[in-house]
Amino acid sequence: MFGSFTRSWQITKLTFKIMNKDKRLFLFPIFSAIFSTLFVISMILPSIILPGITTNSVGSAGISLLLIFGLYFGLAFIATFFNVGVVYIIKNILEEKKPTFKESIKFAFSKIGLIIGWSLISATVGLILRILDEIAERVGGIGEIFIKILTSMIGGLWSFITIFVVPVMVYENTGPFKAISKSATTFKKTWGESVIKTAGLGIVEILFIILGVVATIFGLILFVPLGGIVTMIFIVLMAIYFVFILCFFSVANNIYNTALYVYAQTGNIPLGYDDSIAHSFEKKKE
Repeated sequence: MFGSFTRSWQITKLTFKIMNKDKRLFLFPIFSAIFSTLFVISMILPSIILPGITTNSVGSAGISLLLIFGLYFGLAFIATFFNVGVVYIIKNILEEKKPTFKESIKFAFSKIGLIIGWSLISATVGLILRILDEIAERVGGIGEIFIKILTSMIGGLWSFITIFVVPVMVYENTGPFKAISKSATTFKKTWGESVIKTAGLGIVEILFIILGVVATIFGLILFVPLGGIVTMIFIVLMAIYFVFILCFFSVANNIYNTALYVYAQTGNIPLGYDDSIAHSFEKKKE
């Protein structure tokens, strides 16, 4: 176990080095965050302008579910589109190439059909999990606890088996269902170490988030008494900090997953990594 976490940390350090090779990688999560925010605002505005829309009837409940599905689909589409672009850049970095940002966006548009298909599936799964949560709240008691645990397990499993969907989209011209199947197969082959491999980045990200939370709490205690302007500046700076952390680790995770996918499919150690990645992708014994 200790050896697994040591290898995970080694791969994490190598991942950070690869990130330094092309700063354009950070443009993708930034644009994704901007478009996602604008999309959410556009979805919320109608409910503010038309407050009569409620969930007090069967019809309005159906409209509510439709709006939730639309929200899930839009966010999934935006995130997947820009993730395809960033993985395309990563693919080229690992192949010692350097495409332009425009080329990566053009490539993402070339996969628009796959992105829409995957977004529909992702939104459907998200809606099902949302409905299960609502059922759990209505059931209450032990039933609620059981359903929520089941929902969490399904959500966690879904996240793991679809972890390589975007690399599959970039490397292979397959439909969304085949991409899910290929992602699940890759995960199944490496299920033991591929779960532990997330520890390196995960622990570092959590540490930075905790650091930010602690700094925010102490900062508010110090700056609130000084007045509104100082407090606002501090809040803006901390918001920028958290956005940067989310963007940074979004890119790191994409690099991580892409490199692991390449090794799993080809058996060749990706450029920038060492044989520690081979140990992290040892196949499960039959």
